Amino acid sequence: MISLDELRRRNPALKLYSVFDPAFAPYGRVLERDTEALCRAMCATPLPESGNRYVASLPELEALPLCAQLSESVFGGMPVQAGFCNGHGHRLNALEYHKCSEVNFSSRGLVLLLALPSQLKDGRLDSGDVVGFYLPPQVLVEIHPLVLHFAPCRVIDEGFDCLVVLEKDTNSPLERVDTAAPGEQKLLWMRNKWLTCHPDSPQAKEGAFVGISGENLDLRIG
Repeated sequence: MISLDELRRRNPALKLYSVFDPAFAPYGRVLERDTEALCRAMCATPLPESGNRYVASLPELEALPLCAQLSESVFGGMPVQAGFCNGHGHRLNALEYHKCSEVNFSSRGLVLLLALPSQLKDGRLDSGDVVGFYLPPQVLVEIHPLVLHFAPCRVIDEGFDCLVVLEKDTNSPLERVDTAAPGEQKLLWMRNKWLTCHPDSPQAKEGAFVGISGENLDLRIG
């Protein structure tokens, strides 16, 4: 496992912190929970050979007692879905936000690339405002509502696994997407998912709103 100090050495242009650092407070918080059963369940989720794979809802994860606890303690009793994003990603590409919290966990460790909602101006943001947070293995975190994030970055060659708990039906398809709409509406890409992307990204090729300027950040581990 690569250390945070080594990640910083290999990525001098990126501000990198641990989720245990006070700098994480505006973005989220560490949740103290028993994650033994969750770790076993996440280790059983498949890792794709290349790219990333997102599954919004997985019954094996949703059946865990922890999922019901999170519904009450983090989401205020709202119905939730628990799935995963697993893969080999290492670039920023895009940023999204939800109007609810998101809970993340990894059995392997990863880096979250995050930005604050105040840094987003009419759907546009400079990648220089993005901060990386190292999430060590077996640590559960809540990402606050409206905080910008996207697929995690791997910190080992084998890739990453990431639990994703959100309010139910988040990231499900919309009947219509209009990236030329006024205001925030142009960012609405899926249900409860507002998205802005870098011009050099797969999401831009899919027609998402292009609003990230600067470097398309690439986390180096080698």
